Amino acid sequence: MSTSHRLILSLAGILIGGSALAVQPPEPPAPPAAPAAPSKQINISMGSGDGYALVDSRKDSVTMAGTDVDGQQIKQLKQSVKGQFLWFRDQGKSYVTQDAALLARVSEAWKPSQQLGEQMGNLGKQMGEHGKAMGELGSKMGAHGAAQANGGTRDAEQLQALGRQQQELGRKMGEAARRQAQATTETARRAAGRDVERLQQQMEDAQDAMEEVNDRIAAAHEREADKVDALSRQMDQRGKPMETLGKQMEALGRQQEKASKAADKTTRQVIAQALSEGKAKLVR
Repeated sequence: MSTSHRLILSLAGILIGGSALAVQPPEPPAPPAAPAAPSKQINISMGSGDGYALVDSRKDSVTMAGTDVDGQQIKQLKQSVKGQFLWFRDQGKSYVTQDAALLARVSEAWKPSQQLGEQMGNLGKQMGEHGKAMGELGSKMGAHGAAQANGGTRDAEQLQALGRQQQELGRKMGEAARRQAQATTETARRAAGRDVERLQQQMEDAQDAMEEVNDRIAAAHEREADKVDALSRQMDQRGKPMETLGKQMEALGRQQEKASKAADKTTRQVIAQALSEGKAKLVR
């Protein structure tokens, strides 16, 4: 994969990440802001060879290639050279041409690459929307997991408390049973018997409470599992378009790489013609 292709995919990744990170809680209305500056359209193909840049100050767009592009010099030229121009470097020297026919050839050569870049940008936007939706689903799944964990903790504590209560009731029942067995009078035996019955009823009540908690835990697990399963299915549905868009992005990337190579070849032919025909001015 070429450097230009990797750069485009990286920019798409930034777009997706930026879209996901852009989700913020609502804020109070802000005062009207000043009109935004025109968006800059910058197409970059960092290949080998001497650098060049097709600049159009009217559209604030720049198409650059090469490893030795002098961005500062181009910025200065935009202040003094009006309209469209082609800046390039040859044998360590910088030149500029504004020949209309040559510029038209370069602009036309780069159109397919730029159009493919726009298509990739649109795909990146769609991927960002799907990524945002998947992020929201993931947050919901996490919330359900946290709620289930919190509820499980409370239920576990209640079960432990009921277990301790039953343990204490069992101890008391044992004592009452011994009193009943060791009683020397009918009155004492009946009183101990009533204690045993009372404690036995409390033991049964505690057991019923434990069963209710266990039933509640099972029901909660089932409900949360159903919700998580539903969210998981939605996540899968969102993931399928992402996979398709990713394949489309990769295919467009290959086309864009091919188109960029063709445009670069044409541009370097134009540069050679500008130099041979004296249509390029030396930048000092």
